[in-house]
Amino acid sequence: MNTASHYRQYCAAVLITAALGVCALPQAHAQTEPQPVAQPQPMAQPQPVAQPLLDMAASSARFYAFGGFAALYADENSQLQGESGSPINLIAGGGYRFSPNLAAELNILVAFRTLDTPQTAQPPAGTYAAGTLDSNIWTVGIAATLKYRFIVGRVAPYIGGGVGYYYSNFLTTSEATGCVNNCDDTGPRVEASSNDFGAHVVGGADYHFTAKDVLAVEIRYLKLKADFGAVVPGDIDVGGTFFWMGYRRYF
Repeated sequence: MNTASHYRQYCAAVLITAALGVCALPQAHAQTEPQPVAQPQPMAQPQPVAQPLLDMAASSARFYAFGGFAALYADENSQLQGESGSPINLIAGGGYRFSPNLAAELNILVAFRTLDTPQTAQPPAGTYAAGTLDSNIWTVGIAATLKYRFIVGRVAPYIGGGVGYYYSNFLTTSEATGCVNNCDDTGPRVEASSNDFGAHVVGGADYHFTAKDVLAVEIRYLKLKADFGAVVPGDIDVGGTFFWMGYRRYF
């Protein structure tokens, strides 16, 4: 076989091999493992925003009413003995909020205290049964208060002060000598009264358990002097420190 014949055979073999390779490419490609396709990440969901504490600065309610009871730690007087404030006294009224921080109130106060009957307030000897003397002082008045409030979410601490006009009554009762039945207050009575201006300071805090409903605690000091004349000589301090708890309602 000549050289040209060998050359033709060689070229034919190369062409056949190339053709077979081209035909095998699609099959080889089909057998190739598919590469994982990156999945699109879901959009981040917005996180819920924490609800802020109740902000009374945003409240449109301005008028409110309040009421509650207070224990009294009574001021003491050198000319009296055994003074003790009642554990139940009344402070109630209404108010108006000029701004989130500034408010004014008008309140009534009813307070009661007991004491040992002083010698000057005892009826004449022999007109009452021994050991039946009972003395007390009760005070009722109306007062105005200006308060500044510090709002912190649901809690509103406050301070303030004001003045008021008060009526105080001193009363000694007794039982009649020789009385056997229904003897309460059947003996002589000694009574005196006084009308006076007084001043007070307050400090406390409101807790808003709803936008319009408030639980309040307060310490109030009332400086008040009364003059009962000859029944109890000298000016008498009939004020003291009130520890008050109450409820306020905004409208």
